[in-house]
Amino acid sequence: MPHLPDRLRPVVRAVTAEDRRGDVITAVKLVAVALGLDALGLIRINWAGIEAPAWWFLVPVAVAGVALVWRRTRPLPVVGVVAVAFAADVALGGSVGLIVLLWEALYAVHLYGRRPARRVTVGGVSVVVLAAAIVVGEITGELRYAVLGGLQAVTLLVMPMWWGANVRQGRELTAAAQERERLERERGTALLRLAEAARHDAVRAERTAVARDLHDVVASHLSAITILSGAALAGPAEAERDRAALRAVREESLASLQDMQAMIRVLRAEPAEGEPAADGATGLLAAPRVAQLASVLDQVRLGGLDLTVADPDGVLSGATVLPAAVDHAVYRVVREALTNALKHGGPRAALSVAVGDGVRVEVRDGGPHDGPSRAQAGAIGHTVGGTGLGLVSMRERVTAVGGTFTAGPQDGDGWVVRAELPLPAPAEASPAGTGAAEGRAS
Repeated sequence: MPHLPDRLRPVVRAVTAEDRRGDVITAVKLVAVALGLDALGLIRINWAGIEAPAWWFLVPVAVAGVALVWRRTRPLPVVGVVAVAFAADVALGGSVGLIVLLWEALYAVHLYGRRPARRVTVGGVSVVVLAAAIVVGEITGELRYAVLGGLQAVTLLVMPMWWGANVRQGRELTAAAQERERLERERGTALLRLAEAARHDAVRAERTAVARDLHDVVASHLSAITILSGAALAGPAEAERDRAALRAVREESLASLQDMQAMIRVLRAEPAEGEPAADGATGLLAAPRVAQLASVLDQVRLGGLDLTVADPDGVLSGATVLPAAVDHAVYRVVREALTNALKHGGPRAALSVAVGDGVRVEVRDGGPHDGPSRAQAGAIGHTVGGTGLGLVSMRERVTAVGGTFTAGPQDGDGWVVRAELPLPAPAEASPAGTGAAEGRAS
């Protein structure tokens, strides 16, 4: 058997429902209150000497009660209907019950009604209050009674309007606070999404930087080792040449091992408290400089490439000091381009480095070799072709310092790599900065 609260729950939901069913129940309750007060016989005055049956008083109550069903959706017409019912009740003698129904109508129009409806109600109540004061003053002939009658009318009619306005304002403030909370939640969610997107972008940038550095550190060294060992194996044994190749292979192996160890230390290191996290391995390793290209030029020549070098400004010898970022980019471009020329190009290549408003680097090979590949490539089973990561790495290095990069076949059978890197204006370069650059270069 269900408990009594379980049985009352549907009734409670119906009474508190914000729909037409709740409006009907509320109207019925108010009519019951009005009939109960009317049964007490309060304020029954026969104004016009009309002898009306007692049931006549039920008509205004019923009309006002039915009208209150629509007090939320049509508050202003409901006020008009209830006011007419109230006037009819007053003509029949008046009762406290109709005053309760009128209060509910005035309360509803200021709680649910629009601003024009509220203004109309305020204007109508003001006219009624003024008329009540004038009538009382005319009947009694005394000003104090006129003022007292006006104050009583204000108390009876303005109080429910003020109450409804306060409840409406509270609801609006609550709704505004809820909307503000919702917007704050959405803003927080959007910020979290932006932070997550920024984190993903940072991870992608980190992976790109690490991939570029791995290619620069590992691929270039391994390519040099492959080419040098292949050149040594291509021809008949020759002690001096073979030992030179072995020395170069050892230097490249040691350099590659040191660079790999340094990169692993950077990637495994945790930033100290208060220090920013490392933005990729780039810049944290000891960046090679243009002055270290001499060994690279010797290696490609040892690998069988007939290389000519044009350096009128002494960039490769260190006579012209470049900014660190530009210096590093020039080193990577020259090394990668010469490696590609040795692996995929003809027997001859030309390197030119010139300084003007910027640094212009050009590596041109003499076209494809007569055979399908170089002798040393065939000797060790190396295949011609590449992944294209070298070109991507060179382009990224050059564009990172604001330069332009092009690579492709030229003049029918040659391949040209050309990079133009800007230099800071003389006015922007301070003596201290120049000295620091020279110190780093040394």
